[in-house]
Amino acid sequence: MKTTLRLFLSVLLALAISFAFTSLFLNLSERAVTDQWLLMGFSTAALGYLIFSAWGKIKLKLSLPKIEPDAIKAALREHAPGIVLALLFLATYTHFGLQLNFADSDTTDNFLDADNYPWMLRIADPNGYRLEMRGPHPFAFFLLRPLGWLLNLFTGTNPWLSAVLLNALVGASCVFMAWVFIKRQSQNSIYALLIAALLGLSTSHFFFGAVIESYIFSAAALIGFALALQKRADSLSAPVTMSVITFGITLTNYAQNFIGFVVDQLPKLTRKTFGEFFAKVFQFTALTLSLGIVISVIHAAWYPSSRLFFQLSDAQIEGDFSLSIFQEPQWKLTGRIILLIRTMLLYTVIAPQPFVFGKEVGAWLPYFSFFKLTPQIYSYSEYSGVGNILVFAWAALLLLSGIFFLWKLIRTRKVDLSLAFVLSLLFNFVLHISYGFEPILYSPDWAYALIFFVGVSLAPLAGNRFFQAALLLFLILLAWNQVQLLQFILDTIAPFYGRGI
Repeated sequence: MKTTLRLFLSVLLALAISFAFTSLFLNLSERAVTDQWLLMGFSTAALGYLIFSAWGKIKLKLSLPKIEPDAIKAALREHAPGIVLALLFLATYTHFGLQLNFADSDTTDNFLDADNYPWMLRIADPNGYRLEMRGPHPFAFFLLRPLGWLLNLFTGTNPWLSAVLLNALVGASCVFMAWVFIKRQSQNSIYALLIAALLGLSTSHFFFGAVIESYIFSAAALIGFALALQKRADSLSAPVTMSVITFGITLTNYAQNFIGFVVDQLPKLTRKTFGEFFAKVFQFTALTLSLGIVISVIHAAWYPSSRLFFQLSDAQIEGDFSLSIFQEPQWKLTGRIILLIRTMLLYTVIAPQPFVFGKEVGAWLPYFSFFKLTPQIYSYSEYSGVGNILVFAWAALLLLSGIFFLWKLIRTRKVDLSLAFVLSLLFNFVLHISYGFEPILYSPDWAYALIFFVGVSLAPLAGNRFFQAALLLFLILLAWNQVQLLQFILDTIAPFYGRGI
């Protein structure tokens, strides 16, 4: 069959299916005219591409996977260091998670702007599906609630405990995947343990591995995508699968997947292979977006409380989280930029002393933040004691990483995933200049990129014992500093226990 005819029939079939589905399950006729056109346009285009791509290419081959005990034992032995490290972080995250997430009190926005109570309900509560799921999380219910249900089987249907455990498990899995990634890059297990521990001890992961939110799940998907690229397989299956998961949890993070995929393909790009390069990037993008849109539409039908990111009526709520920063006075723009730089390069890794807000914000429980905004003044959380030592040491590591990165780029004239990590940091900087109030809330979206950049760039020093010892000392001091942050929060809220709603 000719391509043109196949395309026409694919679109026609997609249009019929989309119209029937949206009419039956999404009340198409009751929506605003603009939303009707957008809903039909997006769903038809996405489904049409999938039908067109799959036409004549689907081959069903059902077979049970072979379980080889020897292979499993070998894999466990090989990955034992990473597993042990992840278990240590699982215990740590669970310990603090049980104290910082309240089962019967709404602590939304108290802990660095985290929505921990609503996300606990969304993940594991029997009625959590009734809570609104905003457009930036296209099909998070599909990805998170099954895991919450599974843990409910072991916790006696205790949604609070299930959500805390799942959050900690995912945080620990980030540490394990980081160990795998750096081990592959450096071929040094000890160095991989140190860098993975650095990720696990970073403010971003240490805090949000304990405090329930969506962003630790985003981090796991982003790291999983980096692992898929690292294997350098010609098949798109793994990158597309991980990219769809990333898309489903937090829509904007797909941009980082796109950046990573393009950078990963750049070494293969020549004048002769430009067509092949473009086709592969297009196929990756189209498959991810098409699958993401189709699943989002099904998700919205299954969970009526979900909003569709491409519907104008649903997207308007995001204006509440946007900052018209370029329409603000100069001091506010400058202050926001400085805050974002401090957050991305310092607070993400090393916790400062947070500000505490109480009666002035009308809260029953104190609010914690890494900045304070008063008329004409942006105030930023500061460091003291060990924190200052850590900042100087971390600045040296960042500087050294930048030198190694540039030297390798100039010497080899080849790019690798280090460039993707830099571009991902730049993307997040541009995005959060005008989106989000407390930047540290979004830090799991870029913490992996920052720390992987350091880990990959400094890989030539992986076997140096003096460097390993210095890094270990840094991690010990960092662990002490991070525990002090959480202990400070716990001590501050202790007098208020039992006063929640």
